Parts: sequence; C-alpha cells; structure tokens
Amino acid sequence: MKLSRLVKSVIVVLTIALPSVLHQTFAQEGNIAIQKTKPWRFISLADWHWAEKYIMGDRYEEHKTAVDENIATLKWMKQKHGGDLIILPGDSNGGHWDTPKFIKKFNKKLTAKQSILQAGELCYAGMIDTFERGGYSNLLMAVGDHEVGDNPWPVGSDVSKYQAEFRESFAKAFNYSTNGSTFKYTQKIGSANARPLGTIYEDTSYAYQHKNVLFVTMDVFHQEDYKTSLGEQGTVTGTVVGPHLTWFESVLVEARKDSSIKHIFVQSHLPVIYPVRKVSSSGMLIDNGVNNPFWQLMRKYQVDIYFAGEVHANTVTKDPQSNLLQVVTRGNFFTNFQTIDITDDKIEMTLYRHFGEKVTDGDYRATGTLSIDKSKKVTSIKASGGLALLEPKSKLLHFDFEQDFAQVDRPINGLREKKKSSVIDGKRCDRTLANSGSFGDQYDALHCDVDIVPGKNGNAGQFSHDSRMAVFAMGPLQGKHAVAYELSFKTTSKANQILINTATIWGNRPKDFLNLYLDDGIATVAISDREMLKAEYKKLNDGKWHTVKVSMPHDNSKLSQLIIEIDGKVVNANSTNGDAQIKLNQSMRFTVGGKGYSSNALKTVPVKNFIGLIDDVSLWTL
Repeated sequence: MKLSRLVKSVIVVLTIALPSVLHQTFAQEGNIAIQKTKPWRFISLADWHWAEKYIMGDRYEEHKTAVDENIATLKWMKQKHGGDLIILPGDSNGGHWDTPKFIKKFNKKLTAKQSILQAGELCYAGMIDTFERGGYSNLLMAVGDHEVGDNPWPVGSDVSKYQAEFRESFAKAFNYSTNGSTFKYTQKIGSANARPLGTIYEDTSYAYQHKNVLFVTMDVFHQEDYKTSLGEQGTVTGTVVGPHLTWFESVLVEARKDSSIKHIFVQSHLPVIYPVRKVSSSGMLIDNGVNNPFWQLMRKYQVDIYFAGEVHANTVTKDPQSNLLQVVTRGNFFTNFQTIDITDDKIEMTLYRHFGEKVTDGDYRATGTLSIDKSKKVTSIKASGGLALLEPKSKLLHFDFEQDFAQVDRPINGLREKKKSSVIDGKRCDRTLANSGSFGDQYDALHCDVDIVPGKNGNAGQFSHDSRMAVFAMGPLQGKHAVAYELSFKTTSKANQILINTATIWGNRPKDFLNLYLDDGIATVAISDREMLKAEYKKLNDGKWHTVKVSMPHDNSKLSQLIIEIDGKVVNANSTNGDAQIKLNQSMRFTVGGKGYSSNALKTVPVKNFIGLIDDVSLWTL
C-alpha cells in the first residue's frame, strides 16, 4: 500500500516538474509505472516543388491564386488529417538561381552569388509563410539537389562554386529563428550534439526529438571543392563521410540509450537502395547503395525508416539484413502525401494520392498502407498497394498484352500533370497495357495503334510503322547496375528494327543505352550508335516465334560480357568498335518496338520501328 502511494506521488511530481511530457500517460504493470505516449501523427511530403513562385512574386499573374490554392489545400489537409509536423525530404523549388537565364528574369543587376542569396530568401520565406497560414508551423526540411542548385555540378561552374550560399539561404529560413540569430535544433541527444558542429553541414543536418521519435535530417550532398569532380554529377556526390558521418553515428549511439526514444527516422533526399520507381527525375542515388557507411550505420543502430524523395514516385524496400525500411515517396504539387501514425510500439503509414483535376477539390484516396508492429519479440511488417514492399531482384516489368485499358480508367502518376507526355514519337496515345511486374501500374505502357491479337501465349501485340508503346515512368536502368530483359517476337521484315529501346529522353546523345535490334533478322545489342554486339546465329525474321534474352552478368559489365540467349540457348556474339564498359543512362523510358520518348537520341541511328508480333516482354535487375 505504501509503495502504491509512493508510485502515485512520483507520478504527480513528474507531471508537475516536466510539463514537456504532458503528452504522455502512465500505465501500471504490478508496482512499476510504465510511461506511454499518446498516439500522434505527422505528414511526409517529399519533392513538393512549388516554391518557385515566391521568387518572382507579383510578376506572375497566377502568383496570388497559386498561393491561395496552396493555403487552401494545407488547411484542408490540417482539418482532415491533422499532424504535429511535416517532414519534407528535399526539393521545394526548381533551383538554377545561379544561371544567367534566371538572373535576367529575376534581377539582371545581381551577381550569381547575390542572386542565390536573394532568391533563396524570397523562396523559402514565402513557402514557410504558406505552410504556417495553412496550419503547419513545424517543418523539418532536408536539403535536396534543387536546394543546392540542381544537378549536375560541373567543375569550376557557379553552381559548384556557390554551394555555401545555396545552403546559407536555405538554413537561415528553415533552421534558424526569424531574426537569424539562433539555431532551432540545439537540444542534445544524450551527450551527442544536435548538429555536426565544425562541418559545412552544421546548419543543414540536425537531430530533433519530438515526443517518442527521433528525427535525424541529413544533408547528403558532399563536395570537396568546386574544382574537383567526384563522379558523374560533377563536384557534388551523394554520400556522408568524415566528421559528418562520425556525428551521425554519435547521435544514433545516444538515441539507442534513451528509453524515451521509441523510433528513429532518418530523412534525406537521395534513395540508397536500387531500384526505385522514377518519374521525370534525374534519379540521383547515394553512392554505393547499401554498402555506403551511411546505410551501414542505420542498419547497425536499428533505424526504423529512412525517408527519401528525388525520384517523384513511391517505392518501399526492406533492407536485406535488417528491419530498416527505405520509404521513397512522391509529393509533387500536393499530388501525393503520407500520414504516419505513431504509438510506442507501432508505426502506421497511409499513402494518399490525388485523382481530381485540381488538388483544392480534395479528391484524395488512400492507395497504400504500411504497418510496423514492434510490440512482440519479432517485428511485424505489413504493406500493401503503393507502399507494398518491393523485391529488388524480382521481375519489375512484364507485358503479356492480356490487359488493355483506356488511360483515363487506369491513370498513371504524373502523366495527367503533363499531358504532352502522352505524345510518343509524334503521336498522342491514350491506352495502356498493364504491367504485371513488381513495379506495378506506375509502369503500365502507354500505347496507340498496337493491335491486340492472338499470340504465342494468349494475346500478343501486332506492331506496324505507326505503332507506339512506351513506359512513361523512368528506369529502372541506371549506371553500372546489372539488368536483363527478354521478349518473344515474330516478323518477316528485313529492316534494322527496334525491339527494345532504352535511350535517353533528354537530349540527343546516341549512347549509354542497352538496345536490342533485329538487323535483317540478326539479333544485335547496342550500347551506342557505334558499339554493338551481333549474335552469331541464324536469321530470326523467318515468320516464326523466337525468344531473345539479353543479360548483364554482373554490375560493371563490359560489352563483350553480355549474354545473348536465343530460344533458350546461349549464342556466341561479336563486338564492333571495341569493348566498352556498359554505362546506362538514368533518364530513359522503356520502349518496345520503336523510338518512343527517345526519338531525338536515335535520329542519327539507322533503325526503324518493328513490324510484326511481340509477346511477353520482361525486364528485371540482377
């Protein structure tokens, strides 16, 4: 009885002495007081991309209308879904504030350095004001590539030279008090500093505890100096190294000692695990994937979720060696968002997608769920719909020509926002063939003038010179990563025909692809307009069904190492113009039977659209 009174008095004292924990309740198990946190919620909104209008202000007639619509949408979101705070894993704006083109529109008297600082001040102040007027004053924003000028970052360029200025304008708005004198996030995590003091990231990376969750926001855009290239993107690459990495580990170590922290969430802009779905994105990733020390630390210290953006699409992937989840999501002008509900032992996420004409109409529908239950010894993870767990080594694309839809009846994320994207090589297309692979309906193939006829297995597509068939979403080809694809076909044409096309959709460079042609019946794999691998095999334009499979045996394959299988048999092949390393562009849209969205890149390549039947087209990563 005395012990019971003592416990009650301790509870009263704690409640009075620590008003910051008034959001918590206490339950008793025997004579032990168990502190529990009341359920609460936050919102995730990656790649919002709608802050550019604040820079030009009233020079754009639609400025006030657009701002009012943003505020109305946020008010609706707050009233309907609530949320203590919003996390934003990068990319609020378009960037390029250093360029002559931008400066001419903005203020032609400014230097690049001045333009970056002044544009940033206007952009971020306007964005924050809009969110506050909409009901959300607590914004945890990560630096995205657009916050640091947008990729690439050429050696010696202004966008490389003024990385500090890009960060300064961002941090002053989001991470400092209104007068710019005090950093907002200073509360230590155990003995670890809340930010990596003494590094260039001390104003853009930080740790912040809200109730029973630790949020760690990371700036992963690493630069040595503006004259040193670090890879394909120029002087900036995606990684966490040195004192920045040491600080990150110190925070995780201390968080795991703190019993009040039930979950750890890390957010940055760039995905780590490949592949991810992509829509109209450069598709930048963290260097070296799960082998990067940044990911290894999250795995080691049992981070629950790594939130990322960049690719403008939704992909959830489980780490192969732990319960750590990578949650990559789409925001894009409020067309998607996620609610995340938190208790001490559960995390419940719901994906909402907009289906109406304007986001202010509130036509959002739940299209995916993710549940993490840590209440028992073994953590339970359940996911469905747009948040279903992706198996990276699965067949991502598979077109069997069995399900043909009007595009309006099976809408593709991002396509209606840019109606011109329904034009494939000069023809507007309004039908889709279902993708039954694990990348799902985001990778349905838009098509027109592809007749559905009896084929090798059920239905097939009959292609003519006027046929078009291409996937609007991008990838999954990317850099050195190994892929394979396969399809069946029947033709009698003697032309050099396209079967599979993976050329870039941006620019006209006829290289960095992995295309399959049928040159007068001879299977030919091309990685540029000059570098090819021709099969030593009979002609396949004999009017019979044949199946061709092309595989990279491993990452970093060379042209000569490609494996060509015809009708289930590996065949010899001869390379032309050397034995180059295969490097796949990350800005491609998978095309079947034609030039598709990459017609510009293939203008100088003597290939024509396929004429004949195609069935069972598949692509997967290895």
